[in-house]
Amino acid sequence: MKRLLGVLGAATMLASSMSMAADYPSKNIEFIVPWSAGGGADNVVRALQPSLEKALGATIVVRNLSGGGGAVGFSRAVASKPDGYTVTIPTNATFTLEGLGNVAFKKDDFDYIARVLVEPYVLAVRKNDAWQDLDSMSSDLKSSGEPLRIGASGVGSSTHIVSLMLGEALGLNIEVIPFDSGSAAVSAAMGGHIDGVVLNPSEVISAINGDRLTSIVTTGEERSSALPDTPTMEESGHDFELSQWRGIAAPKGLDPAIEAKWVEAVKQAVEDPQFQKAAKSMGSDISPLYGDELDQFVERTSKPLIEEAKAIRQ
Repeated sequence: MKRLLGVLGAATMLASSMSMAADYPSKNIEFIVPWSAGGGADNVVRALQPSLEKALGATIVVRNLSGGGGAVGFSRAVASKPDGYTVTIPTNATFTLEGLGNVAFKKDDFDYIARVLVEPYVLAVRKNDAWQDLDSMSSDLKSSGEPLRIGASGVGSSTHIVSLMLGEALGLNIEVIPFDSGSAAVSAAMGGHIDGVVLNPSEVISAINGDRLTSIVTTGEERSSALPDTPTMEESGHDFELSQWRGIAAPKGLDPAIEAKWVEAVKQAVEDPQFQKAAKSMGSDISPLYGDELDQFVERTSKPLIEEAKAIRQ
């Protein structure tokens, strides 16, 4: 009898789950951005929002929860119900935060729905007649003995970790000054309060195009389409290559049927001409991944970032 009741209970739960997935979405969806409005992650989510809403047939409410280099927003997202009504935008910071020990969550506490974009990091500095390129900047800093004061988007963010990694690769003393967002760091650099920033093209392209900052070097495998005149680290003679990625993730335990709806919605969204135009303007490459390929990508790319962050913590 107990076994029969157990079977009936499991069947009821399965039927309920199937019903919820069939009705999904039946209310607004909250998309948590763990940084302030105007930053790179926020720009990506807001560019995706219209096409995702159309594909899902629901309203997406973007909620900016900044603090701790993404720790506040990611922690809130991972603590939410895995019902598909709360998602977030995973980036390399999801892993560096774990490595630094600043958060309770681990990378495996998320279900990764999609990778949408990839883009390099860019070192951009305030207008300075003495710093026209990487060689002149490095030579001047080494001669003066002064540190390179770099703004990054939060303590424990990937831009924080990559700034330090760049310092090691270039043989420079880099002092990282964390800000709540990339846009705040850019403002500080333009105002001369810091020497420059290490961010993604989407966060700094306007300041570069407006002749307020000078792009020195990028970290991608190839030159950024948004910054075609800026050499990569590899081109500059330094064995260093690392790119940022941005996607969509939910708290662990997402119903596979709901995940499938999200995947289909993302596939439609990335084909939207308006989103493609926005991605190009941000200097990002549309490079979607889903399912097992995405899980393998997360596993492969997260390990070195977690380990580097752990080494810095020690």
